[in-house]
Formats: sequence, structure tokens, C-alpha cells
Amino acid sequence: MKRILSAILVLAIMMPILSSCGTTGSKVQSTKDKEVLLQMGVMQENNNKPKEMFEYLNQNIKDMNKEAATEGVEVLVNTLEKYETIYNEQLFTGTIPDLMNKYFGVAFDYSKIELVKEPDLKALLYDITLGGFKILDTDGTFMVIVDYDALKTFNEYLKDDLKYYIDIMAMIYNNPVAIDSSITVSPLELEKRIIQMENYINAYDNQQRKEIVLSLYLGYMMVYISGTENAPTFDYDTGAMNPDMFKTFEAAAATYKEAVFGRVMSRYVEILKQESFENTEKVQDFILNIDIAVNEEFAKVK
Repeated sequence: MKRILSAILVLAIMMPILSSCGTTGSKVQSTKDKEVLLQMGVMQENNNKPKEMFEYLNQNIKDMNKEAATEGVEVLVNTLEKYETIYNEQLFTGTIPDLMNKYFGVAFDYSKIELVKEPDLKALLYDITLGGFKILDTDGTFMVIVDYDALKTFNEYLKDDLKYYIDIMAMIYNNPVAIDSSITVSPLELEKRIIQMENYINAYDNQQRKEIVLSLYLGYMMVYISGTENAPTFDYDTGAMNPDMFKTFEAAAATYKEAVFGRVMSRYVEILKQESFENTEKVQDFILNIDIAVNEEFAKVK
């Protein structure tokens, strides 16, 4: 899995997602809205496959108002995020890993599903790929992830809260911040993503979604301030900080001084100065407890 995300970001994504969100609680007016939401609830309760729910909602969402459509897609997103774990477990069951390597090698190709001779595996792969998921190669192992881009087909029917969440998750999955323990985006891009997540946390009230995005925010902050194994902020031999990185941190603290991100970076910059830009115990304590600093600053936001 290391070729997709650093371990901390995998945990940040997967752990909060395992529990489902509630619906929006919005008032539903039309008979069509009630009918579709009732059916979506029944399908969720009966553990219908995501593919079936995706198809049903796709057929009916154009006739729903924005409140109801958002609620329906919420149910679908919850189901997709639940099944992401289920489908990954199934791909690692019995002889399936060997069969996947036999048919697809190291790069999954949708067009090759028809070549699969085992009916159960073929059906599983169609359920996955037609149900709102992607199958990716992760260093010789296949991994199922939610295809948040596919959910963007519903964007015109959704309230801003869910649209913004889908955009953030698509960004995380489509353009991982780290591959093979190396950072794949520039510090400026990392800053941009962190601020995007912060704006979501501050703007919307869905507590479950906010917890997911906050976990991602913390993962990105950790990567930003400490680097990765192949791109560390501090020299492994001397413990000294890369001078260019310090300038980047200083600039971020100044540029985003009104944001939680900027205030946390300002605290980090001051500690680095006090510790003569060395990777001391005090510096490590701040890095390892970055969640405390972040939560303290978010608590100050009105």
C-alpha cells in the first residue's frame, strides 16, 4: 500500500470512514423524494451492493430537490466507504490474489475482466468497477478505493457541503501526497490542500465528515512539517533542518497568519528558532503531538 499513500495518511482516511454518517435531516417535500429516500434506506438496510444503489440513484436523482438529493447521495457515500473495506478484504481472500496477478499482472485493466474464467471473481470485479470504485496496483498488490470522481456526476444536484467533501476526497485519492515514502507534491501544493481542508472544517456542520477531513488535515500537517522517509525535513546524520524548508515554514506562517494552519506553523517556527533548527526532543514533541496544537487553534475559531 506504500505506493498509494504514506501510512499515516492511509490511517487518516480509513479509520474515521469505518463508521457511517447520519443523513442530513433535511425536510423532504415531494412524494418522489420520499419514495427514493425510503428505497435508498431499504437498500442500505438490506446490504444491497453499491452498484445497485448507484444505478438506482442515478436513475432518479434528476427528479429530486437539492435537499433530498444530497441526503440520497449521503447514503450512497456511506455505503461506498463501508464497502471499500469489504471489497479490499475480498480481494485478499483465498486464491483471489494469485488469480488477480494471473489475469492483470501489475496493472489492473477493466477491459480484461471479460477474460476472467472464474464466475465469482468476474462478478466481484464488475460489482466493484461498476459500483463507484477503482482498482489500483499498489506495489504488486491490488487495492480498491472509492472513485470520488464518479460521485461528481451528481454535483449539480447537491448542496455545497457534500460537493466540497467529495472534491477533497477526490483530491486525496487521485493525487496522493506521498508515493514510495517520497513526497510527490510541492510544499506550496501541500499548503493549498491543507487550507482547502481547513476551510471545509470551518464552514460546515456535518460532524462525521468534519472528523474525516480533520484526520486528513493532521496527516498532511505531519507530512508537511516532518517530511517522509525519503524526503526528511531534518538531516538524518546531523539532525539539522534544511534551511530552505525553514524559509518555507516562515513564509507559510506569515501568509496564512489568520488561519489555524498559519498559527500552528508560527508556533513551530518559534520552537525551531529556540532549538537552533536542530531536531531536538522539544521539536519532536511538537511534531508527534501536532494534533494538540491543531485542536487548540481550531478551538479558538468562532
